Amino acid sequence: MAFLLLWAAPAHARIIEADDQSACVMKGHDVSAFMRAHHATVLRIIVPYWASYQAPTCAREASAHGFRVYVSLQYDNAWRPARVVAYFRRTLPLFAPYAWAVSVGNEQDLVQGGQGSPGNYRLVWNMVEPILARTAPHAIRVYGETSPFGFPFLQESFGTRRPRGTQAVAFHCYDVKNGGISVVPQVAAWAASKHLPLWCSEMSASAAHSPHPWLNQDSESRWNALVSEAERRSPDLRMISYYRWPQIGAF
Repeated sequence: MAFLLLWAAPAHARIIEADDQSACVMKGHDVSAFMRAHHATVLRIIVPYWASYQAPTCAREASAHGFRVYVSLQYDNAWRPARVVAYFRRTLPLFAPYAWAVSVGNEQDLVQGGQGSPGNYRLVWNMVEPILARTAPHAIRVYGETSPFGFPFLQESFGTRRPRGTQAVAFHCYDVKNGGISVVPQVAAWAASKHLPLWCSEMSASAAHSPHPWLNQDSESRWNALVSEAERRSPDLRMISYYRWPQIGAF
């Protein structure tokens, strides 16, 4: 258990978030024990573009138990913008009563149905942000939600002009061979230059041998050291997280 909790209360981060997709989204189970085990006050829910499964039930139950709910609405990169808009109009109301934060997409820099591009992501943001503002006006609007390799994508999509309504930037902070937690100080500094907080909204150590060659395998001490160093060098990092991923040893 120490592996899970040792890094859970850093000096600068204000928010601890956790995500158990299998129990929450797929099964609609109560995740209160999981949240407490990780000292988390925010439950993140990734809504896949092909089905919501039990995600609305999980969001409702988590909110009733006093947890803040952070919803990441993934979409298919191959969809035309009008279809993405229709998807957000149809899906967001299922979560709006419980949403503390909503991100546009989840790792859209990777292949999600189709290949994403910075320009398309920015176009989607411009089209759906008014829906977020109208349907869930109380929810924080989160930009990016990119993979650990997505910092260049994030920068290019953001451009020189701040996207309307952006209130936070999300980046996935796994220990990877090129990006992830090693570049968090740079990503946080970039976000700060835009007067925005950075959220490490998805991260966990690969404690077991992973089938993914891009993931570094970490001991407890190495992972804790990496997180502590990222925290020390990133005063504008405002969220860390724990993503339950049994395949890599993150239970």
